[in-house]
Amino acid sequence: MLSRIGKEEGLVIHTRPWSRITPRTCLWPLTGSLIATFGLSIGLTFRSDHHCYAGTCGEWLFPLQARLHVVVWYAWLSVSVTFLAIRAFHPRMQKILARPIFHRKLPVLERNLTVGACVMISWILALYAVIVGIWWHRLRTYFVDRSTAGGIERGGNTLAAVALTGHWCDVTMGMALIPISRHSALASFFQLSVSTTLTLHMLSAYTLFMLVVVHALLYVSWVSLINSLAEQAKTIIPVLNPTYLYHETWPGNDSPLGIWRASLAFTGLFAVIVMVAIAITTLPQLRRKHFNLFYFTHLFSILMVIVICLHASTMFYCTAPGLAMWCLDWSMRLRELKTVLPGSISTFGKGWYIITVPIPRSRLAGCSCRSPLAHFFIHHGDSSHREIHPFTTITHLATADAATTLESPEIRIQFLFRKAGTANSPRKIPRRFARLSATFSRPGKDTKKGTEWTEKLASSFDSAMIGQDYDPLGRQEHGLRASSDLALRLEGPYFSPADPSRYHAVVCLVAGTGVSGAIAIAGAFRALQRSRVTDEPAPPANERARPRWQTCTIAWSVRHNDYTDLPFLEPSADLTVRVCLTGPGRPRQNIKDIMVETRNEIGPDASIWTYISGPKGFIENAKTICKAMPHVDIFAADWEV
Repeated sequence: MLSRIGKEEGLVIHTRPWSRITPRTCLWPLTGSLIATFGLSIGLTFRSDHHCYAGTCGEWLFPLQARLHVVVWYAWLSVSVTFLAIRAFHPRMQKILARPIFHRKLPVLERNLTVGACVMISWILALYAVIVGIWWHRLRTYFVDRSTAGGIERGGNTLAAVALTGHWCDVTMGMALIPISRHSALASFFQLSVSTTLTLHMLSAYTLFMLVVVHALLYVSWVSLINSLAEQAKTIIPVLNPTYLYHETWPGNDSPLGIWRASLAFTGLFAVIVMVAIAITTLPQLRRKHFNLFYFTHLFSILMVIVICLHASTMFYCTAPGLAMWCLDWSMRLRELKTVLPGSISTFGKGWYIITVPIPRSRLAGCSCRSPLAHFFIHHGDSSHREIHPFTTITHLATADAATTLESPEIRIQFLFRKAGTANSPRKIPRRFARLSATFSRPGKDTKKGTEWTEKLASSFDSAMIGQDYDPLGRQEHGLRASSDLALRLEGPYFSPADPSRYHAVVCLVAGTGVSGAIAIAGAFRALQRSRVTDEPAPPANERARPRWQTCTIAWSVRHNDYTDLPFLEPSADLTVRVCLTGPGRPRQNIKDIMVETRNEIGPDASIWTYISGPKGFIENAKTICKAMPHVDIFAADWEV
């Protein structure tokens, strides 16, 4: 852990002691959450005989099984955390786990089945098997004996299956909640990509939905069986809560406790309705076209989790770690978002805009900043009071931090974006024909034009430039030509698990606005080049065997109508920039030739790291080509699930 102080361009250059854990995404909140929630959960299993808040409390009738359920769940989580921590510190282990078993992608998911996925699935199935061992014999004996004692020969096994699937739902809900936090250690400390955590969340959530459906269908089949019996048999086991006897639950018991127990069926029904709504809005076709509907429907899951915890007490014990991390996440996010930062927006022409904003240096306190890829969530109140959008910064944060004077409390960072459809904007219609055009246009065809968040942000800048010598299309010249102030709130930074310095060569295959990450990577490479001509301290012993980053190639595909010169893409020694202008009648970037040329340049055994960003089709094509080449590791900026 060495520090260096030198001078460059008249500024004091300093580097912070290296640390793997960031202050916002670290192991300690997760560990603390596990310990605290385990103590709370196991303690409640001993006190629930007097203070049970849920419609059904297994601790009353099955205290041993309920406590084993809690212990097994938290032991499973602890082993998972330990395994992921070991993986985070062993790159070779990461490669083994990421190795695909089949080259064909799985249907629907459109992903390869990897060694890590098989390990995860086996581990989850083992948890389900242990839960069966804990609960099934006891539940079957309990419900069959009660049904038989009441003269009901059938239905006991069905009720036991209803209860067992409910306990599977407990742990599956716990799995679905843990990875979704942006501040979660699963996304930073454990070096898991956003795509991986979202995939895990999606699979857990869909598994939960299927279990809930099975749980509900088993219950409905039991209700239909009870309704077919004589009236006297219906007064033995209540339909609204078959865990208890008829005289213990409303309508057989009019006490507050009896009425509360009868809420079991209604809380379950509410949870099913919310889950169905969430499942429908997660369909790719609906989610991509109506993301806000998907997002705000997901917010109902907060209420659903509360209601489902009132459905069964064991649900709270299993969701408590995720709920604790969720609360911790929101507290830290709101702490960052409460600060209004004075930023500015400028244009390069052709619809390209750049946001510049100073962030407090404290945002990087304790960050290793090893990865050049970092993203922030930006809130602009004038564009939307509710929406917050992720942007990859084009600034290499470690370089910006080092090149800022020690006296400065702020670091300037930048974001690049493009207003969709600007370069090909239609010719302005004269006012005398505007009403005629509106009359014959298709209803609703362009009603959403300019309503997207980035459209509003860019339009606010264009409006501020009215009356000045400014052309939003900017076809005459390049470079920053105008600037306007704006107030922003930023959440982040969040670093992607990427360390290109571990490789001999880096190739950035980017398209459109995906060039933002490549610009940050280029900044990291320039900083490494500058450090080699200065008095650079020797690296720690455990890093001396790492390959030195020798070359960096940026291959940017962009439509010829959208292209403008970006000053961030200036080539230098060992930094190659290739721009491929695409469009009708123009050839596309030959990715295979770029990779082969890089391989020939650095040698057959040298390692290559490939960063891929752009539209989904571009990413999939580039990944297919790169995966066919040896000694090539891939990082795709794919947020789509």
